[in-house]
Amino acid sequence: MTGKPNKYDHLFKNMGSNSMAGVKIFSEHDTYIKPQKYNDVTNLENGIWEKLFINVEPLIDQYVIKEYLLGMRTLPIPKDRFPEFNSITPLLENSTDWELVPVAGFLDEKLFFDLNANRKFPVTDIIRESPRFDEKYSNIKIENDAGYTPEPDIFHDIQGHIPFLMNKEYANFMHDIGILGYEILNDERGLGKDLVSHNLKRLQNFAWWTYEFGLIKNDGSTDSFRRHANDIDYEIYGAGIVSSYNETLNIVECAKNQSKTSEFLPYDIEEMVMTCFDYGSIQNRYYVIDSMKNLYSSFKENRDIFWYEG
Repeated sequence: MTGKPNKYDHLFKNMGSNSMAGVKIFSEHDTYIKPQKYNDVTNLENGIWEKLFINVEPLIDQYVIKEYLLGMRTLPIPKDRFPEFNSITPLLENSTDWELVPVAGFLDEKLFFDLNANRKFPVTDIIRESPRFDEKYSNIKIENDAGYTPEPDIFHDIQGHIPFLMNKEYANFMHDIGILGYEILNDERGLGKDLVSHNLKRLQNFAWWTYEFGLIKNDGSTDSFRRHANDIDYEIYGAGIVSSYNETLNIVECAKNQSKTSEFLPYDIEEMVMTCFDYGSIQNRYYVIDSMKNLYSSFKENRDIFWYEG
């Protein structure tokens, strides 16, 4: 979570610093567009992609929601090499009117939500464990291994997020979050700087506990799409989980009572928006909702929760 502390921060649970000192944050005033140079991708980088993909694929097939599995079957996302942005965007545009925007790295909140409000999803073209990744973040200490990294990379951006965006209901949900973020940041209700910052954190918390690290209840209806039946009580819809072998495995182990690292909590939007997160490690909790349909309706019916007025 970014942003300076303000007088409303005491209302949050787990409030802590998630700032990344030394990381370049790109704004709309920077040259943030960075076209993918596909011919410059190295064999080493393709090999890292392949290792990540093969490692997590069996878990994805068994535990991720149907919408994602169908998206993966439709998109040209290869197992053995980097995906090419220009081959994905036309299919995405045709299905849900979204497009990929190749960017240089972290974007500030205003730029990120502005892009999402216009059905544009930012993607990076570097990958964890690679020399380019190490060079980019050489001035800070971050976790950077095959199982997990908190930084945006092509595996998280493409393999984690984009298959979901092939589903119209999910794509509209993401678009609506982008519009709301844009409205909050532009202070369309004249609440003032402190409340803008506070309400933005509410929305960031919601996004984190849903489209990054959310779960739904497993009703068994997706098993016909899987090679192996889902043998836990949950299905994954969070992109931060999907793109992390360690996070996915943690959920499976906790669901099978093989680990006590994390707990599964019932979806509670009032609690979620007020509960901050730590993006530097495995999550200590996951919120579980009955279905994706209920998630979408919950967001639409509770928009006022993001307009706290003090």
